[in-house]
Amino acid sequence: MIYSSLNTAQLIFVIVVPIVVLVVLFLAIYIPVKRRNMPSNYRYFYYKKIYQIAMDKDYYLINNFSFRIDTFHVAKIDHILFADKYFYVIQDCYFNGDIDGKENDQSLIRITKQGKKNYEDNPLMTTKLIVNKLCDKTGLSPDLIIGVVIINDNCHCAVETTSKNLYIVHASKFKKLVRAIESRNVGNINQKEMASMVKAIDKMNRRKNKNGK
Repeated sequence: MIYSSLNTAQLIFVIVVPIVVLVVLFLAIYIPVKRRNMPSNYRYFYYKKIYQIAMDKDYYLINNFSFRIDTFHVAKIDHILFADKYFYVIQDCYFNGDIDGKENDQSLIRITKQGKKNYEDNPLMTTKLIVNKLCDKTGLSPDLIIGVVIINDNCHCAVETTSKNLYIVHASKFKKLVRAIESRNVGNINQKEMASMVKAIDKMNRRKNKNGK
C-alpha cells in the first residue's frame, strides 16, 4: 500500500490536509450562501435557536401567536417562551444595515452600507405595546414578562435601552440573555400555575399553531 512507505508526519499530512481543504471549501461556500438567504429565512434561523433553548431547558414554547385586542385589531407575537422565572414575548426583526436610536423613540435610524439614513418603526415600542395588551387580556403581571426583539447578527445595533424587561439582542446572543435573566434572584413560577397559564394563553391563540410541550 502507498501509506506503508510514509512516515508518521507524512501520513498525518496526507490525511489531515485534504480534510482541512474540504472544511475550508465548505465554509467558503456555506457562509456566503447563508448570508444571502438570511433576509428571506431569518425567521426560521431565529426559530431554531429559540426552539433549541426550549428543548434544552424543558421550557414551553408557542410560535405564531396572535390575539384580539379589540373588535378591530389583532396583535401578533412571533414566539412566547415560558421559562422558569419569566415569560419571553419575542419578535423577529431583520435590518439591512445598522440601527441607532433609543428605546422610547418612535422610529430608529437605519444606516445602509452606502451610508444613507432611513427611518424604521421602533420594534421595541411595538413589543412594549403588545406586552401591555397581553397583560390586560390575561391579567398577568408585567413584571413576569420580558419583551425581546431579536435581530440579525450582521446588524450593528447602537440602540440605547435601560429597561430590565425590554431588550433588543442579536440572534446569537439570545441564549446568553435568557440565561442572565433567569439567574436573577427571584423565585421560580409554580409549575402548576405555569401549566395553567400556558393553556390559558394558548386558548387565546387565533392561529392555533403551537410548538412546544
